[in-house]
Amino acid sequence: MTDALESIVPSDKKTIAGQVEPPVSALFEMLPHILRTLRREPALAITLTYLLVAMAGIFYDFSFYQRFDIPVLTLSQIGDFLVAGIQQPMALVLVLSTFPLCWLFDRINLRGRRRRAAEAIRLRAQPSLSPWQRGRLSMIEWMNGRRWYTQVVYVVVVVAYGWTFVGLYANHRAEAVRRGEAGEVRVWMNGSAEPLAPARSKNWIYLGAIASYVFVYDRDGGQAAILPVNGVARIEPLPLPDSAKGNVVVAPIP
Repeated sequence: MTDALESIVPSDKKTIAGQVEPPVSALFEMLPHILRTLRREPALAITLTYLLVAMAGIFYDFSFYQRFDIPVLTLSQIGDFLVAGIQQPMALVLVLSTFPLCWLFDRINLRGRRRRAAEAIRLRAQPSLSPWQRGRLSMIEWMNGRRWYTQVVYVVVVVAYGWTFVGLYANHRAEAVRRGEAGEVRVWMNGSAEPLAPARSKNWIYLGAIASYVFVYDRDGGQAAILPVNGVARIEPLPLPDSAKGNVVVAPIP
């Protein structure tokens, strides 16, 4: 039966059929392997999710505190990195929004691969090719035949999306702090009966804290202060004005 079919199909058509692969979804091609791995190691799903959330939190801390010239990564300890994402609910939103982003990118990529495959069939069917057409055909075969390239691009897109998303959100939060839409505090240092006074503002704006340091901001002076936790005796939050209620920025919590 096979020999009969081979005698019917022309040799050039067999070459085309042998070289052209129907494009498949790179994402759906990976899913069976991912699902098998997760069935074998269920805890891996929790670990990966936690890792993504922690990375989003670290990106946020770096982007947010950079607006106030605070080198938070230098001051942080390992434990601060582990809980950075949990402190930021938007990190969870980022992780959840990554999945539909991957699906959308996969749909766009699959459409492009199908279009390139159809173009490759047309090029191979021509009796002769120009140097440009041969180069184009080689590029199509390389792009459609190497799925690892697509998977690497997926990772790059997710990282770029996450960095952009977190960076924009951190910039929005930092601008809100500079406008005064944040909680004010009074800070007492050890051995002092009077609260620590900012250079120009009436009170400090609380930015956040890590294991060893507390970050506050002098809004009128445009200057942040890094206070060692061991030197802080007490932090007293002040009541919010009515105009700020509902719009106040909640700073990272230690």
